Amino acid sequence: MEWLVVGAIALFVWVWIRRRNSRTARGGEPVAVHLTHDAISGRLPSNQQQKPSRAERPKARWVPAGETLEIAGFLIPGGMIYVGGRLSSNRTGFEENCLIDPKLPVSRRDVDPAGDTMSYWPSYSSISPSARRSYLEWLADHRQDPDIGIGHVFLFFYGLERRLFVDRSAEEAAAIIAEVRRLLGIYGGNGSFNSYARRLLDAGELLIGTPNAAPEPAPDLRDGYEIPISIKVHLGTRLAAGHPLSSEDALLWVLSLPDTSLRTPATRCFEELRALWHIRFRERFPDGLRVRVPKRRISMHYRAASGTFDVAIPVAGGDLPDISAVTAPLDGLRDLLSGCTDELDSYSRLLGRRPEARGTPQAVLLLPNALFGAVDLQGLRETRQQVEHLFAGGSIAAARAEQLFEMLGLDVPANGKLSAAAMTQMGELFDRLDIGYEPDRRYGPVAIGPDNGVVLFKAPRGGPVDPDRTEYVSARINVDVTALAAASDGEVTRAEIELLNGDLRAAPGLSPQERTRLLAYAATLLKDTPKQKAIMSRLAKLPEDKRNRVAQSAIGAALADGHVSPEEVKFLEKLLKTLGFPKDDVYSAIHRGAVRVDEPVTVSPEKWVPGVPIPPKPAGPVSGIAIDEARLERIRRETDAVSALLTEIFVDEEAIEAVRTDPVPPAVAGEGPAYPGLDAAHTRLLTLVLSAGELDESVFERYARDLRLLPDGARETINEWGFEQFDEPVLEGDNSIVIVEHIRSELEVMGVNR
Repeated sequence: MEWLVVGAIALFVWVWIRRRNSRTARGGEPVAVHLTHDAISGRLPSNQQQKPSRAERPKARWVPAGETLEIAGFLIPGGMIYVGGRLSSNRTGFEENCLIDPKLPVSRRDVDPAGDTMSYWPSYSSISPSARRSYLEWLADHRQDPDIGIGHVFLFFYGLERRLFVDRSAEEAAAIIAEVRRLLGIYGGNGSFNSYARRLLDAGELLIGTPNAAPEPAPDLRDGYEIPISIKVHLGTRLAAGHPLSSEDALLWVLSLPDTSLRTPATRCFEELRALWHIRFRERFPDGLRVRVPKRRISMHYRAASGTFDVAIPVAGGDLPDISAVTAPLDGLRDLLSGCTDELDSYSRLLGRRPEARGTPQAVLLLPNALFGAVDLQGLRETRQQVEHLFAGGSIAAARAEQLFEMLGLDVPANGKLSAAAMTQMGELFDRLDIGYEPDRRYGPVAIGPDNGVVLFKAPRGGPVDPDRTEYVSARINVDVTALAAASDGEVTRAEIELLNGDLRAAPGLSPQERTRLLAYAATLLKDTPKQKAIMSRLAKLPEDKRNRVAQSAIGAALADGHVSPEEVKFLEKLLKTLGFPKDDVYSAIHRGAVRVDEPVTVSPEKWVPGVPIPPKPAGPVSGIAIDEARLERIRRETDAVSALLTEIFVDEEAIEAVRTDPVPPAVAGEGPAYPGLDAAHTRLLTLVLSAGELDESVFERYARDLRLLPDGARETINEWGFEQFDEPVLEGDNSIVIVEHIRSELEVMGVNR
């Protein structure tokens, strides 16, 4: 009876287990039945066929490089794969995932080139038949399709690392390393493959005893959570020998740190960063960086990408200190790297917008000064050659402003006007070529157009000077006035040029660099005479001693050629009145200089009229100075007409007409100055031009007089204010007065915020 009970229980348990397994296999759902080719033919599906035991499967073999074999209808050239039925792994009970078993099914039509059906650690035995087909196609195509899924590349890579580190095939090591380098060139964009491939190369070179060459700095030196072994060995060798770290060593170290994260300027401009690093490192560590030798020694373990083995690799060179145990200098090196990156920020932004700008003069301007000459700048070398051609072996050259802009690759604005920013950019480029130029508005107020002449001269760093130094300012004003005086008759003679040059060379307190710059400036003025109005406005503000010297320089220049024209007399009268001196001083100076006055030619015969008889000449010597009053009177008569032209400019306020046909619009009640530095009247006049957009010159003059301002003086005052605010004049135009277009918006903002 007991046996019957036991038997019944056993039968019940067996039935229950069968039913549970059946439900588990079906997942609790009805099983769909599909008619496949195998079912129709009476064969079991491949996953239900009886597999041969492990012992019955043929042992795998390594197919060497250069051998071709056929697998599932594909001819696989090049070898370097394991093929067969079994290949033991270091992990007990597992087969190597790189092994290609020719008996496993391969899809006839379906493919999976992206490896979507593959796991993170793929194995040929476990991937789908469609993935196997894609893998074999990739092998048959010489392992070069850049679009293949990275899982297929790893399957092949698993075999290379096993052959190198498990089989320790010394005769094939060089070929395997070369193949990994080739694959890295195609698939190195994948971060995971890049990391594993580089680790194999480092360990492989240690394994075969390749001489330890210094690694090359690169933005992607980091290798997971540790410093790459090649860099450890290189730096360990330096430390073991007692050498300080060079700038290249320190850069390798900081770039390979696991926590180093390079910003965009460093990766986009790496070669410039590298050059700048060497400069800044040597400034901080002229004798190299001394590092304490750590006690920890380098050890190398290679962990396979396949996850099937982990082997120790002997370190070439023996017992070497491990740089990863040193931390003391790292904060300083990180700060140095960050500082170099910051210096390249503007340059990087330009290349981000315009990659083709690398090496152009515009890009050079944004590089740190320390890098100039330290990096390869093809565009700048070509510019230097063109500029040198202008000099033709000398130290001074002349060209038009527009020509220089084209030579430097700078754009001339569409309106044909050279802004202060554009001129500054040109000056900075010439500074880097060790060339100065004039007129340079960085060293004095001046306006220049595309057709104006520019004088170039060779000077270290462009010949910089202090534009506010008293002696320089005084000498520059003398140049302005002397050039005006020399050109006032429409012709500049050699004597006038020599006088100007002599004054500059004799000017007290000037450095050689200042004299050179002023001589170049004088040359430009004699070619393109500056506008009198702007200069006269500045002269009126000079202290008395300087005004006196200016007057003497101008008179000397006008009389330098031995004769004086009515135009020169006109200019001198205007100048002396501006400086606050009596205009009769002009005639006294002419008399003292004993110069010839250019006179009208006599065209009618003289009619003699008897008058007071001339007394006889005294017998003895005449004491004192004899003044030829008749000659002075003749000069005055000839210049009366010229002086009349100055009346409009120097008219007294009391003489201004009280009646206007077009009165100035009334000011808004309570309106105060909107522009710091301008008084109420000039502010009002500027506001009228701004609101009108454009004023006829006659209307502008009426508005100025209604505001009790001299029109020309008001315009110069506003433009002088413009130089102080924007480094260029505000008003422009001859027949119509307008505001410089790119300054208009700034004036409007200033007016709103008043």
